[in-house]
Amino acid sequence: MELLPLRTDFDLCWRGYDRDQVQHYVRGAEDELRMLAADRDAALAHAESLARELEAARTENAELRARVDRICRAPIAPDALTERLERRVELAHSEAAEITARARAAAEQHWADAKQAADRLRHRAERLVADLDRRRADMETEHRELMNRAHDQVDELTRQAERRRRELDEQAAGVRSQIEADFEQAMALRRGEAMRALAEQQRSAQARADRIVREATERARHLVAEAEQRVEVLRRHREHLAGELRAAQALLADAEPLLRPLPEEAPAPVLVELIHPDQRPRETVHRTTAVPREPRSFATGMAG
Repeated sequence: MELLPLRTDFDLCWRGYDRDQVQHYVRGAEDELRMLAADRDAALAHAESLARELEAARTENAELRARVDRICRAPIAPDALTERLERRVELAHSEAAEITARARAAAEQHWADAKQAADRLRHRAERLVADLDRRRADMETEHRELMNRAHDQVDELTRQAERRRRELDEQAAGVRSQIEADFEQAMALRRGEAMRALAEQQRSAQARADRIVREATERARHLVAEAEQRVEVLRRHREHLAGELRAAQALLADAEPLLRPLPEEAPAPVLVELIHPDQRPRETVHRTTAVPREPRSFATGMAG
């Protein structure tokens, strides 16, 4: 029967075996080793006790043998003993011999039993010690193997983690490069759209400015045309007025002899002289000439 069943099915974790599980296993193995050591010490103590009992039996046997020898060696005179005493002595000798034989047999049997028990205990203790030594060596070997495997697994996990980290770094660099390229492309598209929008706004503003300039030029041309037309109307009106003024002056020149007083009308010149010289032609003009219609239309045009 296995005294120390060794379990090696430790659960793996990130940095080797589960430390709590290994410590629990080691504590259990140490407890079993302490129990076996206690059993060995108890067996050795029992063997020593049996050895002491055997030594006591030997001592008692030696004392009984010496006592019988003393009894046997003590001489008794036959003449001094009666037949009854002789019989008692014979019975005592026979009883002593029987006791000696039984004691010798019991001692030998006890010695044999004690020797067998001691041999069994010694053999068992030797087997236990050998088994403990073997299991200790097995546990040390297994512990070294477990530690080596744990170190190997830790190294492998470290290498895998390092490879994974490099892969993730490369993936992150690729993703970062792709994001930067997408960002640059998006920014280029946005710049293109912004430039196109700006060009469209510039074209629209230029078209609007051209339209405003064209409309302003057209309006200015129209205003200039209207002004030139009005100037032409005023020029014609001025010429018309100048013609009428010349006609009026000619009429006044023609009418001046008619306005002179006759010889028989002496007081008349005095009355005529009372009128202001500048007012006579004007009154004459107003009486003889109607107001032209063009100045009214010109005034209306000017008001407009």
